Amino acid sequence: MLGVGGSEIVFIALIFLIIFGPGSLPKMARDVGRFVTEARRAVDDFKDEITSAADDDDDDKKDRRKR
Repeated sequence: MLGVGGSEIVFIALIFLIIFGPGSLPKMARDVGRFVTEARRAVDDFKDEITSAADDDDDDKKDRRKR
């Protein structure tokens, strides 16, 4: 996972636990999860718009050839 091994993940988790405390970690994890979900949704919407625009452009080219 991005060149990070198990021991490094445990070390990072311990640092977060020390800095933020055990009470705020679940809220932070939920916030990160929501952000990732919204980011994925935005990327998917952008891909759909690009695909739709490309399909519309292809349809226009086909219509021009028929004339």
